[in-house]
Amino acid sequence: MLIVGIFVLFPLASAGIFIEPLKEVYNYGDQLTAQTNLIPSSAVSGHYTVDLKCGTNLTLNIFNQFYNLQANVEHPVQVTTQLNNPLLNNLSSSCVLSASFNGETSTSNIFVMSKLIKLDLDIEFDEIGPGKSFQISGTAFKESGVPINGFVEVFINSLNLYKSATVSNGILNISILLPDDSKSGKHNVTVEAHDTTSSGTVLNKGSFGEIIIVTQVLKNVEISAIKETIEPGSDFVFKISTTDQAGDPIKREISIVVSKPNSLPFIKKLIKSNEEQKISFSLNESPGYWSVEASVDGISKRKLFYLSEIQKIQTSLINDTLFVTNIGNAPYEGPLEITIGSFVEVKQISLDVGESKKFKLEAPDGTYSISIAGGDEPQVLGSTFLTGNAIKIADLREDFIDTISNPVVWWLAVILFVLIIVLVQIKIRMQRRPPSAPFGRSSGEIPPKTVSSGKIFSESKPSMTVSEPSAVKSYNIPPSSQGISRPSITIPGTALFAQTQAGARERAVVLAVRVVSAGNTAIVSQTINGALSLAQESGAKIYIDGEYKMVLLSPKLTRNYDNEMTAINAAKRIESLFLEHNRLYQEKIIFGLAITDGDIISEVENGKFHFTSVGNVISSAKRAAQSAKMKILLSDSVRRKVISTVKTENSNVQGFWEILRIVNRGNNDEFIRRFRERN
Repeated sequence: MLIVGIFVLFPLASAGIFIEPLKEVYNYGDQLTAQTNLIPSSAVSGHYTVDLKCGTNLTLNIFNQFYNLQANVEHPVQVTTQLNNPLLNNLSSSCVLSASFNGETSTSNIFVMSKLIKLDLDIEFDEIGPGKSFQISGTAFKESGVPINGFVEVFINSLNLYKSATVSNGILNISILLPDDSKSGKHNVTVEAHDTTSSGTVLNKGSFGEIIIVTQVLKNVEISAIKETIEPGSDFVFKISTTDQAGDPIKREISIVVSKPNSLPFIKKLIKSNEEQKISFSLNESPGYWSVEASVDGISKRKLFYLSEIQKIQTSLINDTLFVTNIGNAPYEGPLEITIGSFVEVKQISLDVGESKKFKLEAPDGTYSISIAGGDEPQVLGSTFLTGNAIKIADLREDFIDTISNPVVWWLAVILFVLIIVLVQIKIRMQRRPPSAPFGRSSGEIPPKTVSSGKIFSESKPSMTVSEPSAVKSYNIPPSSQGISRPSITIPGTALFAQTQAGARERAVVLAVRVVSAGNTAIVSQTINGALSLAQESGAKIYIDGEYKMVLLSPKLTRNYDNEMTAINAAKRIESLFLEHNRLYQEKIIFGLAITDGDIISEVENGKFHFTSVGNVISSAKRAAQSAKMKILLSDSVRRKVISTVKTENSNVQGFWEILRIVNRGNNDEFIRRFRERN
């Protein structure tokens, strides 16, 4: 402390003893130095004493010296003492110095004794992440202004954290490292500084308090489920828990993907963490191991759960026909007890997933109560009026097979076939007969031949080369002809496929293939090209319209009027190829296939095939393919033509049906085998 150079006189009787001003505060353990001056008015000798007086009860002699002084001669005396007497510990009253010489006394200014250390500190960060370090720096001075040489201790009790360091000449600097699992939130930081005697006794102390915030960091994601084996028709209940570095819950929005056993996505959505979630499964969902994958802040977790198989049938009675449908997710095998009145018959049922059977109920004319038992609990279907000679339950499919296997039916079919051949031969002979020359035409001129769009008559059928045009050629159809189902046009000459041939109206089948892929890689392109090659094998024409690949099959291209099954088989092979690709590779192909039919105007010009559609056959095929999610859809008109060999069910697209099963669909096994070996 700066000592002001002004002397204050505290006389006892007359001038003689002077004491310089002292500091207002001294700390325990400080050195007290007082500058005094003796100026006697006459020559004198004696003991000069200085006492430390605190309050009314404590007096400590700190100086006693004998002096022989001359008159009016100033004699400076420096009084020094260490303020570490135990009697001064925990002293609360003020103190003075009392000087005495030859009967004269003088007292100093009042000062106080302190044990306080003042800390002026700064913490590097207000918010700190777990596993990070921060600095505490500043100064530590006694209240008397003297820098300490001692120790500093840091306490963060909520984190069970402690660290100590030394303080040199009042300067402190300490680094604190937070544990990786530090609990998030606010924490009190306490800094204590002190100095000691050589024996370790604490002299002075000071403390400093501050608050730091430990940030919350996502460390773990866990997926838990009440059950890991789920029955179809029930809910999969699960919860995704997110915890921070200390294992405490942390709120996050999580992206989840629930995938089917074939790895195709079933549900994609955002959910909140630590909340119970439910996913419902219908009875016909695919059995096997499903997965739920959660992703948040760069952390991903995946959990498998099993959707078990279920065999379940649904029955309904419409008039005299009993319908039995497999609504489970596995083939159904088992007995079905059918009761008509008091008559009971047991039928052995074998149904694929989604397949139905129809039973015709017969009985002597009357109203009968119908009930069934099997699969689930017994069920009364109601009463209906039946006719017949006796009680009978007939499988309509088996009756049909029995009918066509009857020898009488076979003989009738053979006779009918022979009659058809005879009629066709007669018609061909009549067409080959040259017509009479009309009036005004020379006998050497051949009249033009009229060809109907629904049938093609030709004496010769040379091979036709179809090349890919740069653009689809359009034709203007006169308004008067657009509503006619079978217009006829004149084609010069007798050859159907000539070098130049006029447009003809014909019934064509269109297969629309919509393909969407997350990445345009060589593997994806190779698979798509392989799929299109399947369609080309049947003689179809293919053109690309954006993400749609349009496959056209017409009699003029395939030399066949029944192109419906050709298109269905090609679509089924393309579907199998795409599903095999998705099983083998990460770059998935999302596809949809739709088949419809309609009229087109077509012609072959210079070896190139051109056509234009009549109506909306192309656009309706595109719309259906867009809605066909990994499925094949048939228009109602195509379905009616192939109903005996293709099993379908109604789809969510109006006028279209979803293919369930084809009686013979093994033709693509060899191509799939070659595809696997090549890849």
